[in-house]
Amino acid sequence: MRKLTYSVMGILSLALFTVSCEKNDSDTKDSNSIYKIVNQGTAGVTEVTDNNDFEGLNIAQAIPSVSGETYPASMPILFFFDDKILLPSITADNFIVTENEKVVKGTISINEQANGYAILSFIPKKKFATNSAIKIVLTTDLHDDAGLGNNEDYVLEYTTSSANSTGFSNNLGFENGSNGVMFVGDGNLMDGTGSCVAPFGGNSFASITSGSQLISTGTAIGGATSMMILGPINSSVSSVSFNYNFLSAEFQEFVGSQYDDSFMAIVAGQNGAYAEFITSVNTIGTVNTACSSFPGMPDNGNSYFGTTGWVNKQMSFTNMGNETYLIFLVTDVSDTIYSSIVCIDDISYN
Repeated sequence: MRKLTYSVMGILSLALFTVSCEKNDSDTKDSNSIYKIVNQGTAGVTEVTDNNDFEGLNIAQAIPSVSGETYPASMPILFFFDDKILLPSITADNFIVTENEKVVKGTISINEQANGYAILSFIPKKKFATNSAIKIVLTTDLHDDAGLGNNEDYVLEYTTSSANSTGFSNNLGFENGSNGVMFVGDGNLMDGTGSCVAPFGGNSFASITSGSQLISTGTAIGGATSMMILGPINSSVSSVSFNYNFLSAEFQEFVGSQYDDSFMAIVAGQNGAYAEFITSVNTIGTVNTACSSFPGMPDNGNSYFGTTGWVNKQMSFTNMGNETYLIFLVTDVSDTIYSSIVCIDDISYN
C-alpha cells in the first residue's frame, strides 16, 4: 500500500516555547549576540562532509506548518529536516525570528532524528506576549551537509494566544482534571475504558495523536502534529521523569521507511530550554505488541497497530528557572495519515 506524501516548502524545524522578542541593541546582526547554538548529537556538522548529495535541504515536517493561524504563546516551533544541517550556515541573516517586527533572541538546538537527520529548535529568550505577530524566515542560505540550501525561502507567520495560567504542580498524574494542561491539536485526558492502554497509575492519563479527532474534537496542526503543554511549574526544575506509551498505525508495515512518526519532549523556562528526541516508529522497530483497541485507531492503516507498553523516561538538564513549561509533541513525518499516539502519565520533577 502506498502512502500519500506532501511537500512542505522551505525549512523551519524546531522552535520551542515561544518567547517575547527584544530588539537588538545595534543594527548589525551579530549571530553570537542573538543566538546560542547547541548541537545535541551528530545531526549538526561544522563543515561540508557529503560530496555525493545534490539535493537541497528540505523540511519533512514543520510545526506549526500553517500561516495565518493563532497558536499558544508557549507552543514550540519545530522543523524536521531531510538531512544533516551545516552549523556555520545558521546565522542571524539565514534564520530570522521576529515578534511585532522586532528581532527575537534565543537558543537554537539541533537534535538528531532516528535516521540521523536534524531537528532544529528555536527557544526565545523571553516569552512571547499574547496577540503578538510572529514571523519566522529560513533563507536558501541555510545549508545541509553538502552545502546546499532549499530552492526558496520559507516564511511562516502567525499570531499568539494566551498560554496556561493555572499551575501544573498539583496535577502530575492527571488526577485533577485539566489544571495546568493545554492541548494543541488532538489531545485528551483518558481513563482507559475500552482501550488496550490502562493508566500507569491512578485513574487517568493524557494522550496526544498525530491525527485529527481521534480522541477529541481537535484537529492536528497541519493534519500531522499535536502537543500537550504543561505548566507553568513555579519552581526550579533540572530533571523530569515520566512514563509514556507509544502506539502507531505505522507498525509494522512502514518500519524502516521515511514515515518515521516521532515523539519529542521539551522543557522551557526563564533560563532557556532543553529538547530531546524520545522515540519514533523506526527507533522502536518491530519490537511492539498488537493493540486490541484504542479510540480512533487504526486510523487509515491496516488492522494491525502496535504499542510499546509503558516506558519510563528520565531527562536531566541545567536549571530552567522558576517558571517552567513541559511540552510533549507527537508528529507524522513525511505524511499526514497513519496516525501515532503518545500516552503520558506519572510525571515528576526535581
